[in-house]
Amino acid sequence: MTNDQPLPLSTRIAYGMGDFGASMSLNVLIIFFFFFLTTAASVPPNIAGTILLISKGCNAVATLFVGPLSDNTRTRWGRRHTWMLGSAPIMAISFVLHWWIPPLTGWQLYGYYLIAAIFFQVSFACFLIPYSALLTDLSDDNQEHIRLNSWRFGFAMGASTFSLLLMEGLNFWSDQPQQQLPILGTVCAIALLVSIGWCSWQTEEEEKKAASRKINFGDIKKIAQNRPFWFLLGIYALSWMALLVAPTILPYFVVNNLRLPESDITLIALIMKLATFAAIFIWKPISAQLGKKATFWFGISLWVIGNCGLFYLQPEQPQWIYLIASLQGIGMAAAYLIPPSMVPEAIDWNELQTGQRREGVFNSIMLFANKMAQAVGLFLFGQILALAGFQESLPPLEQPESALVTIAITVILLPTIPLLASLLLIFFYPIDRETHEKTVFQLQQRRAIDNS
Repeated sequence: MTNDQPLPLSTRIAYGMGDFGASMSLNVLIIFFFFFLTTAASVPPNIAGTILLISKGCNAVATLFVGPLSDNTRTRWGRRHTWMLGSAPIMAISFVLHWWIPPLTGWQLYGYYLIAAIFFQVSFACFLIPYSALLTDLSDDNQEHIRLNSWRFGFAMGASTFSLLLMEGLNFWSDQPQQQLPILGTVCAIALLVSIGWCSWQTEEEEKKAASRKINFGDIKKIAQNRPFWFLLGIYALSWMALLVAPTILPYFVVNNLRLPESDITLIALIMKLATFAAIFIWKPISAQLGKKATFWFGISLWVIGNCGLFYLQPEQPQWIYLIASLQGIGMAAAYLIPPSMVPEAIDWNELQTGQRREGVFNSIMLFANKMAQAVGLFLFGQILALAGFQESLPPLEQPESALVTIAITVILLPTIPLLASLLLIFFYPIDRETHEKTVFQLQQRRAIDNS
């Protein structure tokens, strides 16, 4: 059975709502966790980078198993909803534990944060892959995929904005992260439970007849023969690596190089998120008119220009950071919106070639590369920061000059290099709108014959 009719508004909203709690939690984790570890918890930056490398590596490995298992799960709640609902409580509890500083020192302390991070990252994979695969279970239409992703990332940006507004409010109560973040973490945990439950209740899965019913790791080999897949894999991983690394480095640049108070981290991140949120709904109609490839080029180019603008910032003129953050946020919206909406194109192309749909396997491989790229980026930042002489026990004004120079360089280059590589890959991406429309038409004809 296919579903190429326009979806009701309630379904689009419910699907988007599913990402609210996860995005709220992930945003807090990306912006504050590395900084929290190296300041409030006094974890050395190289150890913090290693914690994130291992935990995100576990997330990446989990993606390879969750996808096929999700494809072949059969329960009365649905193959995607079962995994989403089962992972939510573990995500919520482990996320709260991220922000507690236990009475431990040394390797016991590092082990505590590693275990909490692993539990969260693995359970996050158990939610995110089935949730992402739910997109193609709801509709076959390419434009509907863009609409669903627009709602999803609209809610994601709204959640990110809400988390920063809440953090900004907590700044008036206390300027100590070890007091603010446990409260914020608890709110995020509640949002996780509510949003995932609502999405599962209000969306109805449409099982595809062409779906693979057995866990077959030969699927990976068949997908690897999909030429568009390799281009999309690189585009997806590189752009999302930049999306994670850029806000992680931001607090260090704001506090150490621009010499602004820690409370300004939240304000700058909030401006960036608001710009991203607004631009999501700008890039959507542009994508419908110009196509995904051109839209991605425009958006990422703006982001790279914003990154280069950081080179000229000096401590005596920190006000320009707000304009640059807005420009970066507009570009980030294209990276949030376009690559995920291209995944169904590769799935459809593969189904036309092989006769089977492998949504879960596709999303598993894509997210595996995504998470490994993110993990490597954060690990490199931690090691570079440690080699530059950054001291977790020193306040910002007492950090060595070598650490300040390194932060200034990495805040520009570490996101920009993968962004430029993603622009090169999307230039050669072989699927355009006309090609995908032909693929969908041929699939519909095949399914009509199979159902007759």
